[in-house]
Amino acid sequence: MSKFFVVGALALASMQTAIAQQQYGNAVEARAMLERVVAGIKADPGETISQINKGDPKFSDRDLYPTCAGPDGRMVANPNPARLGIVQKDSKDASGKPYGEELARAQEGVVSEVSYLSPRPGADKTPVQKIAFVTKISGYICLVGYAP
Repeated sequence: MSKFFVVGALALASMQTAIAQQQYGNAVEARAMLERVVAGIKADPGETISQINKGDPKFSDRDLYPTCAGPDGRMVANPNPARLGIVQKDSKDASGKPYGEELARAQEGVVSEVSYLSPRPGADKTPVQKIAFVTKISGYICLVGYAP
């Protein structure tokens, strides 16, 4: 009987892990979204920024979404309109870490990683560890974060 309990518990844990993986985006998906942002900014920055701000499905997948700061350092692309206009380099995470300073050091054509605490989109505002893929494209600093 105990063998059945162990097998059942393992199956339940595996199923919960699979459901969680489907509910949230992962590193591969976040990186792919950032690559779409890079291509979009290179082709038509205005249209790409507009699509991000509208939450276009091309740039919105579960808890994954991009944000971009313009050449002046202010947020120009974010599906949360309350974040538009803030100075990206001044951003601090839920613990007070000044991760915006790390974002501001992004280099043209180089994708780097920055870690920070932030809630996922939705009602639950509990901060979770996130990692952002960040790069600079044509003067814009863009990122896509995911929770590992």
